[in-house]
Amino acid sequence: MIFAEDIRKTILKLADECGSTKTFGPPDVARAIDAKNWQQLLEQVKLVANVLINEGKIVTKKKSDKTLPDQFAKAPLVKKP
Repeated sequence: MIFAEDIRKTILKLADECGSTKTFGPPDVARAIDAKNWQQLLEQVKLVANVLINEGKIVTKKKSDKTLPDQFAKAPLVKKP
């Protein structure tokens, strides 16, 4: 069983590895946790990511370089600069 804290740690680890210039998304997080069954984790990953966005730990980013509040499912993630 995967817990929210495990997902949180994985998101923050990927954010640290990618920094504020490289992006990552829900599938990257889910695959890092469970490469075989990653698709089953996507909704949980999105929920935890939204919490981290609201806490100001990560942001979403589009190609225009604008950061977007609370839109994890629609845009890549980066570590908050």
